[in-house]
Amino acid sequence: MKLKTFTKNNRYTVMLLGLMALILVFFTATKGGAFWKLSLWKGMTMQFPEYGCMTLGLMFAFISGHMDMSFVALGDFASILAVNYMSAHVVDGMTNGQVGSIMFVAILIALSIAIIGGAINAVLVSRLNIPPVMATIAMQLVWTGFSTALTKGYAVKGLPALYTEIGHMELFGFLSIPLLIFIVLFIIAAFLLKFTVFGEKLYMMGNNLKAARFSAINTHNMLLTSYILSAVYSCIGCLIMVSTMGSAKADYGTSYVMRCILILVLAGVLPDGGMGKIMDVLLSIITIQIIATGVNMFPQLNTYYASLIWGGLLIIVLIVSTRMSGGTVRVRKPRKAPQKTA
Repeated sequence: MKLKTFTKNNRYTVMLLGLMALILVFFTATKGGAFWKLSLWKGMTMQFPEYGCMTLGLMFAFISGHMDMSFVALGDFASILAVNYMSAHVVDGMTNGQVGSIMFVAILIALSIAIIGGAINAVLVSRLNIPPVMATIAMQLVWTGFSTALTKGYAVKGLPALYTEIGHMELFGFLSIPLLIFIVLFIIAAFLLKFTVFGEKLYMMGNNLKAARFSAINTHNMLLTSYILSAVYSCIGCLIMVSTMGSAKADYGTSYVMRCILILVLAGVLPDGGMGKIMDVLLSIITIQIIATGVNMFPQLNTYYASLIWGGLLIIVLIVSTRMSGGTVRVRKPRKAPQKTA
């Protein structure tokens, strides 16, 4: 009886654990010992933090019952400005301390741009009443346009060696810096959702926007905060991506938009708003990374199949999620009572 109750209350957790088990069995059967090489799994810890951070940020928008399609484009633009600043101010002969100071200022510039971008999204949606999908798609085009105009479509290089080392550095021989950054951001997100009034209000707002307003919740400020968090987390993910790739470009990470949405839907953080557990999001991130790494082990499946794989998987997950929720997935669906937070 307890198992049945647990399964009913944690449907997405059970589904994710079952899916992960099936995936591990499949790749073990098809690739054998090659799949369980330590180097392969260490490589995973270097890869998922960049889009994992973006997913955590997008989660705040989803829980509030809103969509953000501009987070990668905004992060790319912010990271391009940061790279330009670093390449313009770092010269040969500087000490690590001097280079570190320039890097710190560049990161602050990028985060400031992210905050401004998140605030613009909130104003368009909350104050001007533009549908979230349309508003953020428009801003996605704006940020991509700015990035392309600034770089002429080329990759921006000239990063200091100290910055590129961050994306490949390991602590204690196993903990990569990108993974450490992801862990810190995950803990912050979990704390905000589980132990703060902000998290409680965010779930309430996603469950029933009118009830949240009648409960004296400032929904405009809540939406502003959620969009800013989405932008800041995505910006950090893009900064990690720039460090690992050694350059910045207007179209870096564009495939991450659908991947992040897929991860959230798979974890039960649906566009309805007001639902989802952050531990399920973590399980979903790991599951998607295992799939991505496993698929790359098949040489006949080149990178051009990625969109097909993620798109097909997203459709399947949406069908399953719709069945599990007992109806259609909509952008916002009023509910009588908020569900338990993460």
